[in-house]
Amino acid sequence: MKWGSLDSFLVQDKFWQDKMGKPIANRDFMLALLTYGTLDSYRFYYLDEEDMAFGRAGLEDNLPIENLARVALATQSELAADAEAGDIDILHQGDFTFHAPYLMEYRAGAGLARPFGISGITHSLDGVKIQSRLIDMLLAGPRPYDNIVCTSACARQMLTAAFAAIAENFKERFAAALPEPPELVHIPLAISDAFAEMPERGQCRAALGLGEAEFVLLCLGRFSARRKMDLAPMLECLQYLKARGDLQPFTLILAGGGSESEIALTRDIVETLGLSSCVRIEANHSFARKRELYGAADIFVSLVDNYQETFGLTVVEAMAHGLPAIVSEFNGYAELVREGETGFRVPTYASAGEEPWQALAGVLDPSLLGFYRGQKVAFDFKRFAETLGALAGNQGLCREMGNKAKALSADYLWSSIIPRYEDMWQAQHETALACNGNVACNSAPPLLVPDHRRVFGHYPSRFLDGQTRVRVSDYCRARAAENFKPVMYAAHGGRIRFAVMQALMSRLAGASPDNAPALGAVVAEIASAGNLAPELVMHNFDFLLKHGYIEIADSV
Repeated sequence: MKWGSLDSFLVQDKFWQDKMGKPIANRDFMLALLTYGTLDSYRFYYLDEEDMAFGRAGLEDNLPIENLARVALATQSELAADAEAGDIDILHQGDFTFHAPYLMEYRAGAGLARPFGISGITHSLDGVKIQSRLIDMLLAGPRPYDNIVCTSACARQMLTAAFAAIAENFKERFAAALPEPPELVHIPLAISDAFAEMPERGQCRAALGLGEAEFVLLCLGRFSARRKMDLAPMLECLQYLKARGDLQPFTLILAGGGSESEIALTRDIVETLGLSSCVRIEANHSFARKRELYGAADIFVSLVDNYQETFGLTVVEAMAHGLPAIVSEFNGYAELVREGETGFRVPTYASAGEEPWQALAGVLDPSLLGFYRGQKVAFDFKRFAETLGALAGNQGLCREMGNKAKALSADYLWSSIIPRYEDMWQAQHETALACNGNVACNSAPPLLVPDHRRVFGHYPSRFLDGQTRVRVSDYCRARAAENFKPVMYAAHGGRIRFAVMQALMSRLAGASPDNAPALGAVVAEIASAGNLAPELVMHNFDFLLKHGYIEIADSV
């Protein structure tokens, strides 16, 4: 099976590459796919040559050369030719909404001899823009061989409800029936197999300067009340328990990525609550340091309240380190912690009042909207105190739950998850082959992409056509004598070729000034002689025209 993606699965901001859930998950997925995957080939499509160089460096830095034997790199401009040649069976994305609608629309109108399936992964689903992207996806016309990978049952339930609401609203407002959405497949995110080996507890504690007998809580996640969770309620609850003597002496480690302002705000909250002596902040740590933090902790705590959270990678990482977890019963977290077996889930309560935020959802900055909505989610203080007390006073229970969590974490290693992706892609591919010719193609004009010439036809002085007479210019003859080459950019990629440009100029230079040939005939002739796609020849003609080497013979 031939696999492809328009996603590099890497971000160019190295600071956030290993400090945010989505970049970490996408990078580790890509590395695991090329390590444990068994497909015939993997082709990555990049924006241009410069972006491709970044992707190549990322692959070579993270994988041994033998893992790249089946990998090919190309620019996005080459995608159509590969699809038409049948060189793609599956196109998969690290974000299921970004390219998928446009790929669906392209596929519907391309008349491919062998259609490809489309799949993509869910991450955050709370943004207002997700609604318009889901509408775009339905308007594009998904096929029975398109899938959305839901990383949690929570995500699948959300998308089921969202697609149903959109369909109902379209029917009510426009008396229009929308196509069925892609199939929703539940495959969880996973963690690197490096987490299979646990670090030695004593060494981790020594590295952090912690005593062997200290009771250590770890809360690891981005420092952001707008994008992750509000730490203040948990800290206030701990302050209350500490002041009453209801909790043994503890050290709470707050760890994760964050901006200087976000970290400073967290420090201010800790100091205001008088918890500086027992709360330690570990910000923007390395991967090795993160392993030490998990290895040194007794209990993992994460009372997330933000709707952007869909899965919970840190919960799985904590499980892999043999930690019992106390988490808010919210989104995907509720699926990861087995109540009373691997930890405890603290009930959460959402406000019955959603205004004015719901009415202003399309106006407010997404992160601000996330903050306001998160402020309307509360966890059960009493239950949190009870579960914390139960674990803090019982090291045997901590070990028992931690051992069960460690055993369960094996199901969330990428080496275990990649085969589930391959099974899904194989089923998609077989369905695509079975449906080929039986599923009606969308022959109507595209909805998502504007008809450029129709909409912008009045912008240029003139649009050229196949009958336009063309010839080489005096500028071309002068520049050719100087062996001058026009400026080229990385984005041109392999589309602009000197051999094709030379063939065009030679053909036009041989024509008499008074008998300039028609553009369509010239393009067809060069394409036939070089066994090239007419579109490629036209790209090179356009380049020569832009740089003055060719001129319009019949211009007024």
